Amino acid sequence: MKILAATGNWNLFIGRIHPLIVHLPIGILMIAFVLALLARSSKRAGLRAALPLLLLAAALSAVASCVAGYLLSLDGGYDEHLLNTHLWLGIGVAVSSALLWLMSVIPAAKRLARFELPLFALLLVLVSAAGHYGGSLTHGDDYLLQAMPPALQSFAGKKAVADNEAAYTNVGDARVYEDLVAPVLSTRCYGCHNAQKLKGGLRLETIALIREGGEHGPVLKDSMPEESELFKRLVLPDNDEHRMPPKGKPQLSPREVELLYWWIAQGAPTDKTVKELKPNPRIQLVLEAMTPGKALDHNEFVPEGAPSAPDRKSMEALEAKGVKVLPIAANSPFVAVSCVNAADFSDADMKLLHPLRSQLIWLDLSGTRITDAALADIAQLTALTRLELKQTAVKGSAATPLAGCGELRYLNLSGTACTPAFLTALAKNKKLQQLYLYQANPDAHTLQKLRQQLPKLSIDTGGYRLEPLASDTIIYKRKTV
Repeated sequence: MKILAATGNWNLFIGRIHPLIVHLPIGILMIAFVLALLARSSKRAGLRAALPLLLLAAALSAVASCVAGYLLSLDGGYDEHLLNTHLWLGIGVAVSSALLWLMSVIPAAKRLARFELPLFALLLVLVSAAGHYGGSLTHGDDYLLQAMPPALQSFAGKKAVADNEAAYTNVGDARVYEDLVAPVLSTRCYGCHNAQKLKGGLRLETIALIREGGEHGPVLKDSMPEESELFKRLVLPDNDEHRMPPKGKPQLSPREVELLYWWIAQGAPTDKTVKELKPNPRIQLVLEAMTPGKALDHNEFVPEGAPSAPDRKSMEALEAKGVKVLPIAANSPFVAVSCVNAADFSDADMKLLHPLRSQLIWLDLSGTRITDAALADIAQLTALTRLELKQTAVKGSAATPLAGCGELRYLNLSGTACTPAFLTALAKNKKLQQLYLYQANPDAHTLQKLRQQLPKLSIDTGGYRLEPLASDTIIYKRKTV
């Protein structure tokens, strides 16, 4: 095969014209079919005069396509069953086209005119089937399925996968071959190296097939990427006939090439994670770029779970106290509770929140009459992610006042007299990201210790001073004449 590709010959040249001429009989037959339908009307009977020429052109182009396709098949690298099926379907199209032409030019065949439309229908079936198998030979049997919208994929029996879905969330936990290398091979290489299309006798769907190699021997040499054909062909010049993927096909990105190089250099392992292989700083940058992103509508302050809908009577009991209870989004079971219009809300009213402990994620108790006694009730709100306690009498005398709020990410204690013990206890809230302490007079030593225990925590103590601008000090005077 390498000699044919290097020196060229008439068989291979004519064979590679097959993709060009294979569409001619399809288009011509479609036009002929439409004309045959229109000609059944007496007003358009004159259109039948064009049918003999069209059918002759279709038959000749179908025969030429069959010949070119046969010569192309001699180049090898195709699944034998698919190839034979495609070949015989193409021959069927050529034979059926010839029969239709003969029926249109031989006077004695006019008595068979009633078979014209059924024969056209058979032709359309043959053309469709031949096209399907031809596409499978060229692009793989799931080429069309991969491009389907999720709704059609589900109808066809394929599980829909989100654009950013991955088997890992942290790149260090990703399995190098299964989660990183195999997807690259799937999108860039499987089209030519699969069970239906065996270019070079090589299949790449599994690690066992990769190690088996192809017609010219192994393509993988552990720990030696420069000696592995699987890598060497990726970095050949664009005009090199042995470059893979070939010119005109989607190429691997630089980071994908770097990933394959590193994987082979590590011994091409399977069932090994990134952190087990201890990546170097160079490949670490590539791997971090492959970490799956979060959905555009992802909200850090909304838990992943989906509890039952909140109890309507419990919501009405809170609203009777002037408390605002709203869903955080349309059709969401999670709710936000605000006491902005319920300044009299007190410790005795905190029990009203208990029935919503699974749905309540945002709670604003700012300016209410609650005290430290309310902290025990707040700690039972296990889904809580945002908590506003501004301008309240809360000091935090309890040892671990909010330990039960394991999902808490945002806490505002501005204008409170919170104790150092309260702030120290927040170290148990491992997911806490934002803490606001404006006018809370926090102890500097306590804050420093808390920052060490929660490195990702952002603490805002307020009291900002802005630099004066020149425009702030310009004095305008009325000019006197």
